[in-house]
Amino acid sequence: MPVLIGSYADQISIFDDDFKPAGAPIRASSPSYLAVGPTGVIYTVAELDEGHVAAFRPDGTPLGSLPTGGASPCHLAVTDGFVLSANYRGGSVSVFAVDAGGALTARTDLAQHAGHSVHPDRQTAPHAHQVTVRGDLVYVVDLGLDEIVHYRLAADGTLHRQRVTSTTPLGSGPRHLALHPDGRVFVANELASTVATYSADFDVLDVRPSVLVPPAGDNLPSELLLAPDGTRLYVANRGNDTITTFEVTDAGLSPLDEVSTGGTWPRHFTLIDGALVVANQHSDTVTLLELDPRTGVPQPGRVVLEHPSPSAVVHLP
Repeated sequence: MPVLIGSYADQISIFDDDFKPAGAPIRASSPSYLAVGPTGVIYTVAELDEGHVAAFRPDGTPLGSLPTGGASPCHLAVTDGFVLSANYRGGSVSVFAVDAGGALTARTDLAQHAGHSVHPDRQTAPHAHQVTVRGDLVYVVDLGLDEIVHYRLAADGTLHRQRVTSTTPLGSGPRHLALHPDGRVFVANELASTVATYSADFDVLDVRPSVLVPPAGDNLPSELLLAPDGTRLYVANRGNDTITTFEVTDAGLSPLDEVSTGGTWPRHFTLIDGALVVANQHSDTVTLLELDPRTGVPQPGRVVLEHPSPSAVVHLP
């Protein structure tokens, strides 16, 4: 199962299961986040002032590139017939149509956010940080507004705003969310260093620290990931440079452990063959954390790759 590494080093690197090179790097502009479509097409952002989204076949053949209309795209979601991009400095979300082969054909919508929240440096403008699709519903996590903006995606690729969920308290700075099969929603709050649990209707059920060890300085949670069976939630912490494991129960989240990623500034991670694979942006390393098959808790990380400025890890189906 090939493993793809996105980075700020203008390349997408391809490795096999043993983290050996499996082909020449795909050259792309600031591909800080990647997503893979149902046909195996690789989609990437170009996290630049004039942001765009590009598509490639696994062999590196380009399938087109289109401007996002917003600066610094940082996250993608793939759904039936469309790719969506969250534009961080643009404070917006873009929608792109794709053809049957996965190639980008047109931008069908650009939904612009407006406003600010209370943090004097990080929340002076909207900052769309993640876009997630569930059915025809689209959730856009906006760190700058302290909001999760709900849209409905129409068949023609246009977004229709439904409602807004505000983060509690203001200044929390939501970054990413994860959807549980039972409908609950977990949100990593970057500025508050917390993880919030919401009901399926987005009522706040619980908010707790994202770390078990008090940080020596700032701690900024980044990615969060649910185990396939929904019983464990993993949260990456930049600052503590750890992964925190929570047990997911009917009553909420119960902390189990916090372990080192083996690198610095874990920006993104994924689950591959019973292990967490982590992109540690500032140490230029990718680390692997084996999961205890009984508890689901990861072991401390070990370096499996040295890679310039890694920022995303995905695997091809």
